Amino acid sequence: MADTSLTETGPPPRSAGELFLVFAWISMQSFGGALTFIEKTVVRDKRWLSPKEFLGLYAISQVLPGPTGISFCVLLGDRFLGIRGAVATVSGFLLLPSGLIIGIAALFQQFQHVPQVQGALHGMGAASVGLIVTTAARMSRTLRGQRTGIAVALLSFAAVGLGRLPVSTVVLTLGVLSVWLAWRAHHQ
Repeated sequence: MADTSLTETGPPPRSAGELFLVFAWISMQSFGGALTFIEKTVVRDKRWLSPKEFLGLYAISQVLPGPTGISFCVLLGDRFLGIRGAVATVSGFLLLPSGLIIGIAALFQQFQHVPQVQGALHGMGAASVGLIVTTAARMSRTLRGQRTGIAVALLSFAAVGLGRLPVSTVVLTLGVLSVWLAWRAHHQ
């Protein structure tokens, strides 16, 4: 049975300050990738977006140039509060982690050859993979019953993950094809 509590959205963010603080908190939790934390916060905790809306914004973020997380922040912030929201969301997402990473990089330079540090980095990498797989599984539930969407997702995975095709090639072929198919289905 589907969780209907996630089909309705809650109130939007009240201010640029709220967007800044929420995304600063997300970025400080999300070592190894923010997608899991963004989805949890934006869809399940704050209910600013439905799972389907999240997947749509995320899909657009994937095909825009630059890092997906930054593109998502710009789109989400703009959606709710225009340019002010986009600036607040991106600033929250980047400012604190940037300072932290500069400090960690300085420390890492001093201790990179210590076996415990190398072991900790390998463990963090494995945890990141687990978070990505969990989020992908949760997001895939949004595609239930959408045969075309599932087919495009599987073909994209096969092309990039197994066939080692460049992402740009997949976006320009399967991406354009999927947009055309969605447009055609919507206008029939």
